[in-house]
Amino acid sequence: MKAAKTIRRQLLVGLLAGLVLAISVAGFATYLKMRHETNELFDYQLKQIVRSFPANMVHQKSETPDTHPGKKIVVQVWNQQRELVFTSNAQKNLPRYDGRGFFEVEVGGQRWKVYSEENEHQIVQVGQLILDREKIEISLALRSLIPFFALIPILGVLIWLLVGKSLQTLSHLASNLDERSADMLNELSIAGYAPELTPIVLAINDLFKRLDHAMQSQKMFVADAAHELRTPLAALKLQLQLVEKADNDFERQQSIARLHERLNRAIHLVQQLLTLARQGAVSEHVGREKLNLQELARSVVSDHAFLAEQKCIDLGVEAPDEDVYINGNRESMHIMLGNLVDNAIRYTPRDGRVDVTVSFTPEGPRLEVLDSGAGIPEKDRTRIFDRFYRGEGTRESGSGLGLAIVKDILDRHHAMFSILPGAGVGGTGLTFSILFK
Repeated sequence: MKAAKTIRRQLLVGLLAGLVLAISVAGFATYLKMRHETNELFDYQLKQIVRSFPANMVHQKSETPDTHPGKKIVVQVWNQQRELVFTSNAQKNLPRYDGRGFFEVEVGGQRWKVYSEENEHQIVQVGQLILDREKIEISLALRSLIPFFALIPILGVLIWLLVGKSLQTLSHLASNLDERSADMLNELSIAGYAPELTPIVLAINDLFKRLDHAMQSQKMFVADAAHELRTPLAALKLQLQLVEKADNDFERQQSIARLHERLNRAIHLVQQLLTLARQGAVSEHVGREKLNLQELARSVVSDHAFLAEQKCIDLGVEAPDEDVYINGNRESMHIMLGNLVDNAIRYTPRDGRVDVTVSFTPEGPRLEVLDSGAGIPEKDRTRIFDRFYRGEGTRESGSGLGLAIVKDILDRHHAMFSILPGAGVGGTGLTFSILFK
């Protein structure tokens, strides 16, 4: 299994690679500069050797041993009669050249750098093997690079130590998180952390806050569900006992009918509980897509057409010819509108009317559910979105979760909603208005 690359190792490798590249570029530039300077120094040396000879020399013979370093430089002097009067190395004599100043020549397969001057009395010519010059130049240039490359291991150790010290705050953060229990969701203190780690600590604190809210909501949900399920289950058991005690077929049939009614109510409650739990787990940004409000309204109305027919309720859709779109989760929006239409049908008397309208306003897309029912008393309007709350005197069966689910979905979609009493069909009932941004 391939070992994971740590941040420390990645920083070390990255910084060292950058340093080696920078040092290499600087070293190469220094190398070229050093060779240029050394070459100029050698040229200056040749020029000084030429000018150090007396102006009027007589015949002389060099007795310099062959192994002397001076043999690498050949000095020759000719008098006015073009006779060779001096040579520093008879074995490596160069031809006399007519050119003056610096120039390069090739003698016996070897390249020479030559400098020549002429005065009224003589010609002085000095030559040096270019190969010897280059060896010295390269040697000096390479020696100048030693300090550069000696810094690499030193800098590597310093980087390793400094990066390790800088990452200690991450280890401190990891230790703080590791010491916490699963239910310890209080915020971390940002004191003592580097500014670069502050956003991470703040993000963790925000996550803790959301987890704490989710856990509290889950605890409340479980407690409320247990409480609400206890009553219908007890009623089912009681109704079953009544069926067992029935004296005749008529009483038994009535008891069985009530048993079916209570079973349907319990099934509806469980379905709403599951819907609420499922919607609570849906993220705000998961499954979002472009939705056509007209198609959504027609689909929901079609699903509830049979229920409306049973109560002789006129159920329809009013929408403009142009399509109105929103960005949302298709399943969540279908559940939300379905609950609103279901509530409107349930609480609208027979021969009533329920309309779903779609429009596009200057503020944004708008969806409304209007009914001709009795409306909602003013004292109940502040609590109708609470879980398991059902107003007093309500005859229709329900779980008290429908509007809680509606509010949860709309909050996740950042939609604004309001209830307008007395603004329903025929001036009665109410209008549930939703504005999407």
